[in-house]
Amino acid sequence: MCFYNSLKSDLYKLCHSPLWLIHFIVPLVGIILFVWYYSFSAWNELDKLSAYIQILSVSFPVLIGIITSILAESEQKAGGFQMLLSTAAPKYISHITKLIWLILFGFCSSLLALVGFGTGFSLLGYTTFKLLFYVKTSVLLSISVIPLYLLHYLISFIVGKGYSLGLGIIGSLLSALFLTGLGDGIWTFLPWGITARFSETLLISHLMNIDFLQFNGMIQSMIFILIFTFLFLITLILLFNKWEGRKSED
Repeated sequence: MCFYNSLKSDLYKLCHSPLWLIHFIVPLVGIILFVWYYSFSAWNELDKLSAYIQILSVSFPVLIGIITSILAESEQKAGGFQMLLSTAAPKYISHITKLIWLILFGFCSSLLALVGFGTGFSLLGYTTFKLLFYVKTSVLLSISVIPLYLLHYLISFIVGKGYSLGLGIIGSLLSALFLTGLGDGIWTFLPWGITARFSETLLISHLMNIDFLQFNGMIQSMIFILIFTFLFLITLILLFNKWEGRKSED
């Protein structure tokens, strides 16, 4: 019952914050800009789609850093985290329910970004990739960034928003780097590398008509996603169970 009440309460608070608007406006702006540019760009269909998916994947770390920072700052302004510290339920429950909504909001945002783009892309006459491909890509992308949500949430609350934003920028740079040959052999061991490679590999697997999991590193990276998620979740529970809401200066 405590978990359900916290889940319902956090949904209400998030819907009355700018976070839901960010999750809606950012992908919408991206769709409009890319579809407009691709309407006259000389690139071929594959290059256009690949570029969009890569940019979307690379953008996620910094966006997650921004979103978790906004959430942490809003809680800090609401009486110095008193809403989180004064709850009768275990302290970590409210943090977990917030994360659940953030991850779901992120999935809806990625679904809008990809399905919306796919719809506009098909209206331009590019129909090689069906809408199901865009749905699969959004699901895969959303799964791959779950460890990043946990990591940035921890940093935003424990250390401060500046560190989360900084890590988000560095993470986006790393994601771009791991898409190149420099990431070969090491991308499966870091969340940013997994996020960058997953979507691109799904695109290649679709073109070659080969099962996604047959590509090198895919099963291994899935295992590491589970490991990272488990470790960060346990860390969150242990830290926030005794957390006193000490203010961190950014």
